[in-house]
Amino acid sequence: MNNKLNAISTFLHVAEAGSFSEAARQIGLKQSAVSQQIAALEEELGVVLLNRTTRKMALTEQGQRYQRDMQPLLEAMREAESNLSPGDHQWQGKVHVQLPSGLGQLFLPHLLNLQKANAGLHLKISLDDRIADLITEGVDIAIRLGSQPPDEHASRVLARVKIQLFSAPMFSPVYSPADLPALPHIRFSGIMHDAPLRLISENETVDVKVNTVFQTSTSEGLLQALQAGIGIGGMQLPLVTKAVQAGTLIPVLPDWKLPDRFLYVVFPDARFIPHKVRNVAGVIEQLLPQIAGLL
Repeated sequence: MNNKLNAISTFLHVAEAGSFSEAARQIGLKQSAVSQQIAALEEELGVVLLNRTTRKMALTEQGQRYQRDMQPLLEAMREAESNLSPGDHQWQGKVHVQLPSGLGQLFLPHLLNLQKANAGLHLKISLDDRIADLITEGVDIAIRLGSQPPDEHASRVLARVKIQLFSAPMFSPVYSPADLPALPHIRFSGIMHDAPLRLISENETVDVKVNTVFQTSTSEGLLQALQAGIGIGGMQLPLVTKAVQAGTLIPVLPDWKLPDRFLYVVFPDARFIPHKVRNVAGVIEQLLPQIAGLL
């Protein structure tokens, strides 16, 4: 039984590391021993978990399913064993957190302080606007911004995020949404170039055709383009607080806003969420009141 558990643990290391050599280095075994454990596990299960060549390896469909099913079970067993020992284990072990690039910059200093205060904790922080595959990339917590919750994973709403139009101070004044089509517009590259801009006031909602002249895949790129005076664009309020205070950005049509988006915390598997993961997610949630404009 113990040999099988070791083989399962080795398989999960290989799946996460993406190579036999890196997994062997991480767990302190020879590469040949790692290969033997995986081969024995595959023989016992009667399936191929990994396709390997001389240059690379990849999970088979059965391997992906086995990784997805076994990861939470092995985590649960380790946590149950750690709870038998005296001492505080709430800040022990590796936690991989993915955050949107813009909002992630606001959370990062606080997460660095959490790391400094807890030597047993090993944070891996990814600041990334793309939607990661939580299972294959080993993400424990994803903080995502969207108009609706993800379908494939357990999630809950953390906050509502307001979005308004901004421009550099020297930019042409705008008095109504009808002025926007004649002016250059900036937006995220994930939005279709010719998609209409939806604006909402207290009494009405309008869709405006805008002249998109610049697109970028990150919040930082969008912020710099706005400050450079390239055009008008929508920004999440928490990300422009400093720029507005410094006078490098000003609100455009302050009585109008873009549709609100929601900040979600997402976990790869709701069946088992380790204490260390819940604790880091709790810290992120507690930080929300300190992030200007989120609530």
